[in-house]
Amino acid sequence: MTSQLKWSTAPLPEPERFAFWQEAVGEAFVSVSVARRDERPFIGSVTAARVDSLAVSHIASPPQSVTRSRPQIRTRAGDSFFLNLPLTDGALATQDGRTAHLARGDFAIVDSTRPFELDFERDFEQISLTIPHDLLAPRLASPLHATAVRVRGDVGIGAIASAAIRALPQAAGSLDRAASRSLSEHIAGLVALALGPLHRPAAGATSTGLASPKALLQAALDEVEREHGDVELSPARVAERVGISIRYLHQLFSERGPSFGRWLLLRRLEHCRHELADPACPLTIGEIAWQHGFRDPSYFARAFRAQYGVAPRQFRGVGIAA
Repeated sequence: MTSQLKWSTAPLPEPERFAFWQEAVGEAFVSVSVARRDERPFIGSVTAARVDSLAVSHIASPPQSVTRSRPQIRTRAGDSFFLNLPLTDGALATQDGRTAHLARGDFAIVDSTRPFELDFERDFEQISLTIPHDLLAPRLASPLHATAVRVRGDVGIGAIASAAIRALPQAAGSLDRAASRSLSEHIAGLVALALGPLHRPAAGATSTGLASPKALLQAALDEVEREHGDVELSPARVAERVGISIRYLHQLFSERGPSFGRWLLLRRLEHCRHELADPACPLTIGEIAWQHGFRDPSYFARAFRAQYGVAPRQFRGVGIAA
């Protein structure tokens, strides 16, 4: 079961409410500046819970603007995306030169590692998700271009994702650990699909005219994420499933950064690290490595040490945070 945390400014004397709200918002999320839009009595409340690595918050508050600046990032960097889904009209999210104007049920993400602004023109309610970078970024072909982009909550994948996100605050308290982990990954997948809808080409077709390079790369990243535990996963198999040539697959990865082989290794290691950091995980180190695509224990140990600077057994033994 997942416990919920609730707090409100209502019990406080009016002169203390907004100062408390400013401090509490910074502690609950990341360091930001909050400015109120009027001088009415300030009644704000937050209900927060966790769904595995997702932080799920329901927020109700008077009009305000929220700004995250470069000095605040240097003070407390953070490594998360914030997804805001308003339940009322009149919300804006600005980052990377873009502004998303959100109606109720729409959503957008901002990245805590760069400056952003959130503006609420009237009394508002919203659901806010804090999504770790390592959960969402690998599913995005271009994280830099996914911020402050409006996803409509009334059509297509956006409607499916919006409905799932809106159900999270009520469902969080009834989920066990296994269900929470599975749900958090499905939510991240839905968000990524909604931010960059995939139009998968037919098998054997070339990419020309069927999908953008960004969409094709996203399809390949999704395939790696789904099948990383299969020791037989190869560039040829991923290219066939996406519907492009092996050469073009390697080109897409080279333009993004790590090669296909390096990316697959990093994702396998990250999944193993997540399991090893969980004190409730009942699997042995060998079983964890096996289910995430490593068939040679000594190779896994060497690769893990090379990436994280510590052997898997030591990592698990001292309880290093994920």
